[in-house]
Amino acid sequence: MPAVFDALPGQEVPVGGLSAGFKKLWADSPAKDSRAVQLNLVLHLGANTTPADAQEQFRHTLSLAQRYPCRVVVLCPHFDDQAPAEMRAKIYGECFLGKSKNDTRCVEFVILHYTMAVRAYLENQVSVCLSTDMPLYYWGHRFSSAKRLADYGYLLTRSKRILFDSAVVPADAFTYPWPNISAVRDLAYTRTLPLRQNLGQFLSRYSPALINAGLQKVVIRHQTQYAAEASCLLGWVRKGLVRSGANEASGPGFTLTPDEGPASFAMEFVYAEANKFFRWSADLKKDHAGFSGDLGTGRTTQTLGAHFLAPEMALSEAMFF
Repeated sequence: MPAVFDALPGQEVPVGGLSAGFKKLWADSPAKDSRAVQLNLVLHLGANTTPADAQEQFRHTLSLAQRYPCRVVVLCPHFDDQAPAEMRAKIYGECFLGKSKNDTRCVEFVILHYTMAVRAYLENQVSVCLSTDMPLYYWGHRFSSAKRLADYGYLLTRSKRILFDSAVVPADAFTYPWPNISAVRDLAYTRTLPLRQNLGQFLSRYSPALINAGLQKVVIRHQTQYAAEASCLLGWVRKGLVRSGANEASGPGFTLTPDEGPASFAMEFVYAEANKFFRWSADLKKDHAGFSGDLGTGRTTQTLGAHFLAPEMALSEAMFF
Protein backbone atom coordinates (compact mmCIF):
# COMPACT_ATOMS: atom_id res chain seq x y z
CA MET A 1 0.00 0.00 0.00
CA PRO A 2 2.72 2.52 -0.88
CA ALA A 3 0.16 4.81 -2.53
CA VAL A 4 -1.81 5.07 0.71
CA PHE A 5 1.32 5.71 2.74
CA ASP A 6 2.50 8.36 0.28
CA ALA A 7 -0.91 10.07 0.31
CA LEU A 8 -0.87 10.70 4.05
CA PRO A 9 0.80 13.82 5.46
CA GLY A 10 3.93 13.70 7.56
CA GLN A 11 7.68 13.78 7.48
CA GLU A 12 9.42 10.55 6.53
CA VAL A 13 12.00 9.40 9.06
CA PRO A 14 14.03 6.22 9.60
CA VAL A 15 11.97 3.55 11.34
CA GLY A 16 14.56 3.43 14.09
CA GLY A 17 14.57 7.20 14.47
CA LEU A 18 10.99 7.95 15.53
CA SER A 19 11.88 9.40 18.93
CA ALA A 20 14.57 11.61 17.45
CA GLY A 21 12.16 12.69 14.73
CA PHE A 22 9.50 13.78 17.22
CA LYS A 23 12.09 15.54 19.35
CA LYS A 24 13.14 17.57 16.34
CA LEU A 25 9.52 18.11 15.28
CA TRP A 26 8.54 19.62 18.61
CA ALA A 27 11.82 21.46 19.27
CA ASP A 28 10.51 24.86 18.23
CA SER A 29 6.88 24.33 19.25
CA PRO A 30 5.39 26.37 22.13
CA ALA A 31 3.59 23.17 23.14
CA LYS A 32 6.78 21.12 23.50
CA ASP A 33 6.36 20.90 27.28
CA SER A 34 2.58 20.22 27.35
CA ARG A 35 1.99 17.29 25.01
CA ALA A 36 0.34 14.89 27.44
CA VAL A 37 -1.76 12.26 25.65
CA GLN A 38 -4.76 10.36 26.97
CA LEU A 39 -4.81 7.27 24.78
CA ASN A 40 -3.30 5.26 21.94
CA LEU A 41 -5.24 4.61 18.74
CA VAL A 42 -4.11 2.18 16.04
CA LEU A 43 -5.80 2.85 12.69
CA HIS A 44 -5.29 -0.20 10.48
CA LEU A 45 -5.99 0.58 6.82
CA GLY A 46 -7.15 -2.58 5.07
CA ALA A 47 -6.70 -3.78 1.52
CA ASN A 48 -9.77 -1.92 0.22
CA THR A 49 -8.57 1.49 1.38
CA THR A 50 -7.85 4.03 -1.36
CA PRO A 51 -5.50 7.00 -0.94
CA ALA A 52 -8.46 9.41 -0.85
CA ASP A 53 -10.25 7.28 1.74
CA ALA A 54 -7.10 7.10 3.86
CA GLN A 55 -6.86 10.88 3.83
CA GLU A 56 -10.49 11.14 4.93
CA GLN A 57 -9.99 8.78 7.88
CA PHE A 58 -6.84 10.71 8.79
CA ARG A 59 -8.91 13.92 8.99
CA HIS A 60 -11.55 12.24 11.15
CA THR A 61 -8.86 10.99 13.52
CA LEU A 62 -7.32 14.45 13.68
CA SER A 63 -10.74 15.86 14.64
CA LEU A 64 -11.07 13.20 17.34
CA ALA A 65 -7.70 14.27 18.72
CA GLN A 66 -8.95 17.82 19.23
CA ARG A 67 -11.17 16.38 21.98
CA TYR A 68 -8.97 13.51 23.14
CA PRO A 69 -5.21 14.09 22.75
CA CYS A 70 -3.72 10.84 21.54
CA ARG A 71 -0.85 9.00 19.90
CA VAL A 72 -2.10 7.53 16.64
CA VAL A 73 -0.34 4.71 14.81
CA VAL A 74 -1.54 4.26 11.23
CA LEU A 75 -0.74 0.90 9.64
CA CYS A 76 -0.45 0.81 5.84
CA PRO A 77 0.24 -2.83 4.88
CA HIS A 78 1.33 -3.88 1.42
CA PHE A 79 -0.37 -7.21 0.67
CA ASP A 80 1.79 -8.48 -2.20
CA ASP A 81 3.50 -11.54 -0.74
CA GLN A 82 6.24 -11.20 -3.36
CA ALA A 83 7.15 -7.64 -2.35
CA PRO A 84 10.65 -7.32 -0.83
CA ALA A 85 11.15 -6.68 2.87
CA GLU A 86 10.43 -3.02 3.56
CA MET A 87 9.22 -0.85 6.41
CA ARG A 88 8.90 2.92 6.14
CA ALA A 89 7.76 5.49 8.67
CA LYS A 90 6.38 9.00 8.78
CA ILE A 91 5.67 11.25 11.74
CA TYR A 92 3.11 14.02 12.00
CA GLY A 93 2.23 16.33 14.89
CA GLU A 94 -0.31 19.08 15.40
CA CYS A 95 -1.59 21.05 18.38
CA PHE A 96 -4.95 22.69 19.00
CA LEU A 97 -6.22 25.27 21.46
CA GLY A 98 -8.81 23.89 23.87
CA LYS A 99 -11.23 25.86 26.00
CA SER A 100 -8.63 28.43 27.01
CA LYS A 101 -5.27 29.73 25.82
CA ASN A 102 -3.60 27.53 28.43
CA ASP A 103 -5.44 24.43 27.25
CA THR A 104 -3.25 23.05 24.46
CA ARG A 105 -4.06 19.65 23.02
CA CYS A 106 -1.65 17.79 20.79
CA VAL A 107 -1.73 14.72 18.60
CA GLU A 108 1.15 12.63 17.31
CA PHE A 109 0.86 10.31 14.34
CA VAL A 110 3.23 7.50 13.44
CA ILE A 111 2.47 6.16 9.96
CA LEU A 112 3.99 2.77 9.13
CA HIS A 113 4.17 1.17 5.70
CA TYR A 114 5.25 -2.49 5.72
CA THR A 115 5.35 -5.46 3.41
CA MET A 116 4.36 -8.99 4.41
CA ALA A 117 8.04 -9.97 4.49
CA VAL A 118 8.52 -7.90 7.66
CA ARG A 119 5.12 -8.66 9.18
CA ALA A 120 6.74 -10.71 11.96
CA TYR A 121 8.47 -7.58 13.30
CA LEU A 122 5.38 -5.34 13.26
CA GLU A 123 4.13 -5.96 16.79
CA ASN A 124 7.47 -4.99 18.29
CA GLN A 125 7.57 -1.86 16.18
CA VAL A 126 4.01 -0.88 17.11
CA SER A 127 4.72 -1.41 20.81
CA VAL A 128 7.65 1.00 20.52
CA CYS A 129 5.37 3.60 18.92
CA LEU A 130 2.69 3.53 21.62
CA SER A 131 2.62 5.78 24.66
CA THR A 132 3.39 3.70 27.73
CA ASP A 133 0.58 3.04 30.25
CA MET A 134 -2.09 4.66 28.08
CA PRO A 135 -5.20 2.65 27.02
CA LEU A 136 -5.07 1.16 23.54
CA TYR A 137 -7.87 1.30 20.94
CA TYR A 138 -7.84 -0.51 17.60
CA TRP A 139 -9.74 0.52 14.47
CA GLY A 140 -9.76 -1.88 11.52
CA HIS A 141 -10.85 0.04 8.44
CA ARG A 142 -11.94 -1.57 5.13
CA PHE A 143 -10.29 -4.93 5.74
CA SER A 144 -11.04 -7.47 3.02
CA SER A 145 -11.42 -10.46 5.35
CA ALA A 146 -11.76 -10.69 9.10
CA LYS A 147 -9.69 -13.90 9.04
CA ARG A 148 -6.62 -11.88 8.09
CA LEU A 149 -6.91 -10.00 11.37
CA ALA A 150 -5.96 -13.18 13.22
CA ASP A 151 -2.34 -12.26 12.54
CA TYR A 152 -2.76 -9.19 14.73
CA GLY A 153 -3.57 -10.94 17.99
CA TYR A 154 -1.43 -8.45 19.91
CA LEU A 155 -3.80 -5.64 18.96
CA LEU A 156 -7.03 -7.66 19.24
CA THR A 157 -6.29 -8.91 22.75
CA ARG A 158 -4.74 -5.79 24.28
CA SER A 159 -7.16 -3.18 22.95
CA LYS A 160 -9.82 -1.72 25.21
CA ARG A 161 -12.07 -1.32 22.19
CA ILE A 162 -12.00 -2.85 18.69
CA LEU A 163 -13.76 -0.75 16.07
CA PHE A 164 -14.97 -1.52 12.57
CA ASP A 165 -17.63 -0.10 10.27
CA SER A 166 -20.05 -2.71 8.92
CA ALA A 167 -20.81 -0.41 5.97
CA VAL A 168 -17.30 -0.96 4.57
CA VAL A 169 -16.16 -4.39 5.82
CA PRO A 170 -17.10 -7.92 4.74
CA ALA A 171 -19.92 -9.88 6.35
CA ASP A 172 -17.52 -12.22 8.15
CA ALA A 173 -16.82 -9.40 10.62
CA PHE A 174 -19.99 -10.58 12.39
CA THR A 175 -19.03 -14.26 12.48
CA TYR A 176 -15.32 -13.89 13.20
CA PRO A 177 -14.41 -15.27 16.67
CA TRP A 178 -13.13 -12.02 18.19
CA PRO A 179 -10.90 -12.75 21.21
CA ASN A 180 -12.92 -10.27 23.30
CA ILE A 181 -16.34 -9.82 21.69
CA SER A 182 -17.49 -7.44 24.45
CA ALA A 183 -14.88 -4.94 23.27
CA VAL A 184 -16.08 -4.88 19.63
CA ARG A 185 -18.03 -1.84 18.40
CA ASP A 186 -19.66 -1.19 15.01
CA LEU A 187 -19.35 2.42 13.84
CA ALA A 188 -22.43 2.01 11.63
CA TYR A 189 -24.46 1.33 14.76
CA THR A 190 -22.80 4.13 16.69
CA ARG A 191 -23.50 6.84 14.14
CA THR A 192 -27.24 6.06 14.28
CA LEU A 193 -27.34 7.25 17.91
CA PRO A 194 -29.37 10.44 17.17
CA LEU A 195 -31.94 8.37 15.25
CA ARG A 196 -32.21 5.82 18.04
CA GLN A 197 -32.56 8.54 20.66
CA ASN A 198 -35.44 10.17 18.78
CA LEU A 199 -37.17 6.86 18.14
CA GLY A 200 -36.82 5.92 21.78
CA GLN A 201 -38.15 9.32 22.88
CA PHE A 202 -41.28 8.96 20.76
CA LEU A 203 -41.99 5.33 21.66
CA SER A 204 -41.37 5.91 25.37
CA ARG A 205 -44.76 7.62 25.64
CA TYR A 206 -46.38 4.19 25.20
CA SER A 207 -46.22 1.30 27.64
CA PRO A 208 -44.38 -1.85 26.48
CA ALA A 209 -47.66 -3.76 26.69
CA LEU A 210 -49.33 -1.38 24.23
CA ILE A 211 -46.40 -1.58 21.81
CA ASN A 212 -46.23 -5.38 21.82
CA ALA A 213 -49.94 -6.22 21.87
CA GLY A 214 -50.98 -7.46 18.43
CA LEU A 215 -47.65 -6.53 16.79
CA GLN A 216 -47.22 -8.71 13.70
CA LYS A 217 -44.12 -7.34 12.01
CA VAL A 218 -41.60 -4.51 11.89
CA VAL A 219 -40.53 -3.30 8.45
CA ILE A 220 -37.64 -0.94 7.72
CA ARG A 221 -37.24 0.44 4.21
CA HIS A 222 -33.96 2.12 3.37
CA GLN A 223 -31.97 3.62 0.56
CA THR A 224 -29.27 1.20 -0.56
CA GLN A 225 -26.40 3.34 0.69
CA TYR A 226 -27.76 3.02 4.24
CA ALA A 227 -28.11 -0.76 4.31
CA ALA A 228 -25.65 -1.21 7.18
CA GLU A 229 -27.28 1.46 9.33
CA ALA A 230 -30.76 0.06 8.59
CA SER A 231 -29.61 -3.38 9.72
CA CYS A 232 -28.29 -1.84 12.93
CA LEU A 233 -31.58 -0.03 13.54
CA LEU A 234 -33.59 -3.21 12.98
CA GLY A 235 -31.36 -5.11 15.41
CA TRP A 236 -31.82 -2.35 17.99
CA VAL A 237 -35.61 -2.43 17.61
CA ARG A 238 -35.70 -6.23 17.84
CA LYS A 239 -33.62 -6.18 21.02
CA GLY A 240 -35.78 -3.47 22.56
CA LEU A 241 -39.02 -5.30 21.82
CA VAL A 242 -37.70 -8.55 23.28
CA ARG A 243 -36.55 -6.72 26.41
CA SER A 244 -40.02 -5.20 26.76
CA GLY A 245 -41.80 -8.54 26.58
CA ALA A 246 -42.04 -9.68 22.94
CA ASN A 247 -41.54 -13.42 22.42
CA GLU A 248 -38.22 -13.85 20.60
CA ALA A 249 -39.23 -17.18 19.05
CA SER A 250 -42.87 -16.58 18.09
CA GLY A 251 -43.04 -12.79 18.19
CA PRO A 252 -43.23 -10.30 15.32
CA GLY A 253 -41.32 -10.70 12.07
CA PHE A 254 -38.56 -8.27 11.12
CA THR A 255 -37.91 -7.20 7.54
CA LEU A 256 -35.36 -5.00 5.76
CA THR A 257 -36.36 -3.74 2.33
CA PRO A 258 -34.23 -1.59 -0.04
CA ASP A 259 -36.25 1.37 -1.29
CA GLU A 260 -34.85 4.21 -3.38
CA GLY A 261 -37.70 6.54 -2.45
CA PRO A 262 -37.16 10.05 -1.06
CA ALA A 263 -36.78 8.88 2.55
CA SER A 264 -33.41 7.66 3.79
CA PHE A 265 -35.24 5.36 6.21
CA ALA A 266 -38.88 4.44 6.83
CA MET A 267 -40.05 2.20 9.67
CA GLU A 268 -43.50 0.73 10.25
CA PHE A 269 -44.97 -1.40 13.03
CA VAL A 270 -47.77 -3.50 11.52
CA TYR A 271 -50.52 -4.63 13.91
CA ALA A 272 -53.38 -7.09 13.73
CA GLU A 273 -55.80 -4.24 14.44
CA ALA A 274 -56.22 -2.11 11.32
CA ASN A 275 -56.42 1.18 13.26
CA LYS A 276 -53.30 0.56 15.33
CA PHE A 277 -49.98 1.69 13.88
CA PHE A 278 -46.58 3.33 14.30
CA ARG A 279 -44.68 4.94 11.42
CA TRP A 280 -41.41 6.84 11.14
CA SER A 281 -39.79 8.37 8.06
CA ALA A 282 -36.39 10.09 8.03
CA ASP A 283 -34.64 12.19 5.38
CA LEU A 284 -30.99 12.70 6.31
CA LYS A 285 -30.43 15.26 3.55
CA LYS A 286 -33.09 17.51 5.03
CA ASP A 287 -32.36 16.62 8.68
CA HIS A 288 -36.06 15.85 9.04
CA ALA A 289 -38.02 12.98 10.52
CA GLY A 290 -41.77 12.52 10.87
CA PHE A 291 -43.36 10.31 13.53
CA SER A 292 -46.96 9.20 13.76
CA GLY A 293 -48.66 6.57 15.84
CA ASP A 294 -51.87 5.38 17.40
CA LEU A 295 -51.46 2.41 19.70
CA GLY A 296 -54.90 2.70 21.21
CA THR A 297 -54.60 5.95 23.12
CA GLY A 298 -55.22 8.38 20.27
CA ARG A 299 -53.18 9.56 17.31
CA THR A 300 -49.89 11.33 18.03
CA THR A 301 -47.53 13.03 15.57
CA GLN A 302 -44.14 14.68 15.96
CA THR A 303 -41.42 16.19 13.78
CA LEU A 304 -37.75 15.98 14.77
CA GLY A 305 -34.33 16.17 13.16
CA ALA A 306 -32.67 13.20 11.48
CA HIS A 307 -28.90 12.95 11.16
CA PHE A 308 -25.96 10.72 11.90
CA LEU A 309 -23.25 11.46 14.42
CA ALA A 310 -20.28 13.24 12.86
CA PRO A 311 -17.47 10.72 12.18
CA GLU A 312 -15.24 11.95 15.02
CA MET A 313 -18.20 11.87 17.42
CA ALA A 314 -19.08 8.33 16.31
CA LEU A 315 -15.50 7.31 16.98
CA SER A 316 -15.52 8.75 20.49
CA GLU A 317 -18.94 7.24 21.24
CA ALA A 318 -17.74 3.78 20.12
CA MET A 319 -14.48 4.08 22.02
CA PHE A 320 -15.71 5.31 25.37
CA PHE A 321 -19.33 4.22 25.76
